[in-house]
Amino acid sequence: MPVAVAIERPLPPADLMACAERPAGLPEDASLIAQIPTTIRAGIIRMARAFRTNADGKDRLVNWLAADSCPVPGKAVR
Repeated sequence: MPVAVAIERPLPPADLMACAERPAGLPEDASLIAQIPTTIRAGIIRMARAFRTNADGKDRLVNWLAADSCPVPGKAVR
């Protein structure tokens, strides 16, 4: 029967282990939203969702390599 062997790998460089930056979004002013054409607004929403997905994935990867390094939205802070 084969024996399991654990291999310890060094962590990636610090710049790759940084948590994702999440800049502030657009202002939430209903009068401004009404001025954005529908197709442009839809594109902004798609980009924001893709950005969030990528940022969440990066934070999950960093947390997998170094537990609790990045905050997890919706998770209680100890």
